[in-house]
Amino acid sequence: MEKALILVVEKDRPMIEETVKALVNAGFEVIEAFSAADGIRKIHELNPDLVIASTDLPPVDGENACLRIRQASYLPVVVFGNKEDLILTLEQGADAYIVKPATGREVVARVNSVLRRKKNDNAPGGSGGVGIENLQDMGESSSDGLSQVEYRLHACLLINEGRLIDYPQIITEVWGGKKVTLDTLHFYIRRLRRKLVNFRIFSMRGVGYGLSLGGRVTP
Repeated sequence: MEKALILVVEKDRPMIEETVKALVNAGFEVIEAFSAADGIRKIHELNPDLVIASTDLPPVDGENACLRIRQASYLPVVVFGNKEDLILTLEQGADAYIVKPATGREVVARVNSVLRRKKNDNAPGGSGGVGIENLQDMGESSSDGLSQVEYRLHACLLINEGRLIDYPQIITEVWGGKKVTLDTLHFYIRRLRRKLVNFRIFSMRGVGYGLSLGGRVTP
């Protein structure tokens, strides 16, 4: 079974060492970042399964670091912080919150809980979907290893290269207007990101996705 990849973004080196050790011992693959900017870069380059970030990271472009990390993708985010920041951080979109100082056992338990919940939420045909994708994705893969749905999704993004496409347009072009949940779209985007290592799929949270070949992005 493939190990889940966890990105830990934390400036406190002793804490990051303890967290990484606990996650590795629990069977996860772990990568580290010591700033939010580096964390966002690694999100796009490595497509982790979950991000752990601290509330006391320096701001990115004047914005809250955890919020910028959350806006970078739809990956699950677990946040380290003080009790005073708990409510605001959860309101900003964190999937879970761990009060510092945290034990390695607590971190592993929270990560496992979030990954189980996200797996159930995002699986095609799960509680949020209608099972259409199971029928459409059973056929042969294309020559580049993409399933039928992934191939159509890639084609949709490539035709509109450099431009942000809103969710309804993507769903219409890829699934022909059939009822498909956003969780399903996010699920296939994550799969596509893992396979298309030479492309950058960018996003605007709550709006849509786009594909960039050379860093050129237009509204």
